[in-house]
Formats: sequence, structure tokens, C-alpha cells
Amino acid sequence: MVRTMSQTEADCTAPRRPFLLGASLEQKRAVLFRPRCKMWSCPFCAEQNKRLWAIRAYHGASELGARGIEVDFLTLTSHEALNGPQTQYVWPKSWSKLGQRARRKAMAFEYLLIPEQHLDGRLHVHAIETGAFGVRWWKDNARACGLGFMAEEQKLRSAGGAAWYTSKYLTKSIEWQHWPRGFRRVRASQGWPKLPDMESAPGWDWRTLTSVESLDEVVAKYEVAGYEIKILGSQEAWDYVDRDVPV
Repeated sequence: MVRTMSQTEADCTAPRRPFLLGASLEQKRAVLFRPRCKMWSCPFCAEQNKRLWAIRAYHGASELGARGIEVDFLTLTSHEALNGPQTQYVWPKSWSKLGQRARRKAMAFEYLLIPEQHLDGRLHVHAIETGAFGVRWWKDNARACGLGFMAEEQKLRSAGGAAWYTSKYLTKSIEWQHWPRGFRRVRASQGWPKLPDMESAPGWDWRTLTSVESLDEVVAKYEVAGYEIKILGSQEAWDYVDRDVPV
């Protein structure tokens, strides 16, 4: 039996995504769907990206806190003499210099950083970080690296606060459409804790359909073999794979 995805369902609509085929021999079920594009320019994927980064912020703050490492909120501004495009150009090199100073001061300096733009396009950033250097250190060193003199740092009170903070500023990032092409909406240091690997669905085999394979022929092949096969949206597909099947 085949069911195509309704066009009204909330899902990624980016074009030219290849189909992914999953099949369970034991359950005699198969599913075809296009994985989401993961681009911030896609409304559906932007919301999914935001949710995953909020989860990673929560996980990282929890893990670091369990190690006895203080985690703080940090806000830094760009140099007041620069306009919007100039702040975006200067920021990567300035942050690199500032990050090197932070790592020299604390070898275990880690961060999850979210840039934000003012209405005039000038850049400032929010971060969850482990420096606990104090406002004075950030003011002086940010300025020395080409950033603004204004800085705020306050202690994170809970891992839930880290998730809320991340979600809040990524929501603003999504709403602001005037980002340079390829600009990273969120950045994390190499040592910021990653989410655990998700266990793949046991008993399911996966492959990507080639450009020469006909969708109708693939569906017919599995129907002849006695499979229940569905064509779904990406979110529905994973719900279908995880569906409990009576023994």
C-alpha cells in the first residue's frame, strides 16, 4: 500500500533532494522520503535546527556543570566605529584572536556562540562559555582584538537557561533574513559537548535512490515482495519507522 505525502503537511520543501529508502525485512515495511535540507533559509529546517541546538546547549551545560566547570552567559559588541558590513567582515578574525587569548588564560575554554544583528546590520554576539573571566577581562581583551568595549558576563543558573538562551537568540536569527551567504548562525568550540549518537532503527536497511531509479518501479518492486510501502514527509517517515508493530 502506498500513500503520498499531503502537500499541506509541515515539512522541508527544498527542491532536488534525493529520496532515501528504508526497508525492514522482518517487518515487511518500507518507506521512501526526502531527508530535510537542514538549511537555515528553509522555514521548516530552521525550526528543527534551532531545536537541536537548544538541546545541545542544554546537554553541554549539564555535562560541563557535572564536571564542576562554571558556565556563563556572555554578550560582546562590535567596534562602534564600524558599520554593519564592516562588523561582519571584522568579526571572524577578531573572535579568533580573542578566542586564542581566552584559551591561553583557561586551557579548557569552551563556548557555544550565536551572532545577532541590530536593525542597522551591526553585529554583536551572545555566547554560553566556560571562561568566567569577569566583565573587565572581556572588555579589555575584546577591545584589543578589534571589537567593542561593551561586554556583559553573568553566571548560568541552570542548563534549562542555556537552552532558553540559545532558542531565544536563534529565533531572532531566523527572523532576520539579511545574513551574508554562508554565514554561520551558530558556532561551537571543538570541545563543547556533542549530543550522543542516535541509535539507528534496528533491523532497517537504508540507501539513497540514484538519479536513474524510477520511484514507481521501486514502489512496485517492494509491493510485489509483499511489503507495506509508504512515501512520506521526513518527520512522518521517522515516526513510521519508530511505530510499534504487533508481533
